This record gives sequence, structure tokens and C-alpha cells, in this order.
Amino acid sequence: MKITLAVIGLLAGAACPALGATLVACPAGAPAKGCTFKGDGAIQAAIDKAADGDTILVRAGVYAPRAYRDLPYKEIIVRAFVAVDGKRLTIQGEKGAVLDGSEGLPSTAIGLRNADVTISGLDITGFRFDIEEDDIYEGHGIFAVDSRARISGVTISRYQKMGLTGRGNTILDARDLRVLDGHVATWLYEGAYLRLDGAVFRNNDSSAVAAYNNSVAHLTRIAVDRSTDDGLYAEDDAAIYVSDSLIVGSKPIALNATGKSRIVGRNLALHGNAGDTSETGVALEGVIAGDPRVDADYRPLAGSPIEGKGIGPAASH
Repeated sequence: MKITLAVIGLLAGAACPALGATLVACPAGAPAKGCTFKGDGAIQAAIDKAADGDTILVRAGVYAPRAYRDLPYKEIIVRAFVAVDGKRLTIQGEKGAVLDGSEGLPSTAIGLRNADVTISGLDITGFRFDIEEDDIYEGHGIFAVDSRARISGVTISRYQKMGLTGRGNTILDARDLRVLDGHVATWLYEGAYLRLDGAVFRNNDSSAVAAYNNSVAHLTRIAVDRSTDDGLYAEDDAAIYVSDSLIVGSKPIALNATGKSRIVGRNLALHGNAGDTSETGVALEGVIAGDPRVDADYRPLAGSPIEGKGIGPAASH
């Protein structure tokens, strides 16, 4: 995938303030005052009513998938609790706004198709599948197809499939992301592109970022902690560029490039991995070995070898 100067310029620019209306989604039991829609289906109802440029404000509370919307794509169907199809919107969660898939119907938390969406402030947890291997895609966090998504301040946890997914001609621009205790944290396929600044991937039973086909990822200031099936993984003609980051406690390989893919790393701390790199396809500059000595938020402790080097997600704040 070739990233043009025009695309880079688009990514570099700040998201424009929403100029449209604000529709307010509230959880069941919230006072009626100020709520456009209430209940578990409030977010989808607000999206359906919204026009391009509108904002969906998600009030604090828990929203469970009692219904879903199917988004077909090629041979699969993304079964989404919250679906945005062909619209340009902002979905802004208040602190304490939770999409909880542990109750209700098996589904994917948020599905995007041919959409341009800004998502912030949501806690997405517990989304699960009905059948593990079929063409109905449930159990994902955010699944974007041929879309543009700006994501910030989002936590995705205890998901059964993929946390953040880009397929087709998707552009993902994410920061301050946490993907925890699930399966594949980030999955890029076909021609998807990811730019990520500031993230924690912890205790996932597969890769923090897995890139396939012609997909490309640029990762800065991330922490990959205890990935079970490689820390960063590239296959086919995919490329991953990673800098100012920690990769610790991962197995079997922290940085694994196969086929014609490549992983290029700079200013990395690698420690406690079963293996640091694959035999081919990985180029590194400025690796810091040894215990990085960081706290629970991956901030360097006194005497840490990464102190003052701008490494880790805390450096993005």
C-alpha cells in the first residue's frame, strides 16, 4: 500500500470540530431530561437519526446489545451492536460510558462501513461470539471496513476475537488506546492503514498488532506486555514501523516478519521475550536491552535505562 502525501496530510491534521447537532444517548433509568434517546438501543437510534456532521453524546452508564445491525462485506457479515453505515459522525462518550457485551446478544461492539467517524471516551468490554469459526463476525471491539476512524481515549477489554480491526481501504488514526485481556488486539487486512500514538496492549493471547496483505502500521509510544502469539506480527507484503516503544514478556517472538513483510523499529526496549526478532524481515536501530524498570503505567522508575528517552505510552502525555 502506498501512503500518499495527501493521506499523510489528512492524518496529520486535527479533526475538525463538529458543526452539526448533538443527539444525546442515555442509559435505561436515566432522567428523561436532556436525553434524545434512552436505553440499550439509544446509541443506534441516535446514529440512525443523525445527519452528517452530527455528534452522538453517550452519557455515563452501561449499554448492552439487545439488538444488532448486520454489515455485509465480501464473504463476511459484521454483526454490530452499534453500526455506522455511510455516515460522517462523532461518537463521544462521557467518563463511565460502557458498551458491555457480556450480557445480551453476541455481537461486535462497533461496526463501521463506508463511514467517517470520530470515537472517543468509550469503555468497550466483554464482546463475544456465538460460533467461533463462521462468516458472522461477532466478538470484536471496533471493526472498520472501507472507513476512516479517529479513535482516542478508548479501552477495549475481554473481547473474544479482535480488538481493533481495519479491512479494505480503511484509515485508522488512534491515540491513547488500551486493548487488554483479549485475543488479537489489532488486526489489519487488505489495504488498511493504522497510525497509532500512545497505547497499551496487555495480556492478549495473540499479537498486539497483526498486519496482513498490503496493510501498513505506524506505531509510536506503545507498550506491548505479555502477548502470547508474537508481540508485533507482519505477513505477506505488510509493513510495521514502530518507535519509542516497549515490548516485554511476549512469546514466541516480539517482532516477527514473514514472507515479504517487514518490521522496522527504532528506540525500542525489548525485555523478557521468548525471542526478540525473526531471522529475516526485521531491522532495528537503538535497542535497549535489560529490565526497563517501569511502573504499572509503564513510566520509568528512578535508574531505569529508558529514563529520559521518550519510550512508552506515558511519554505521549
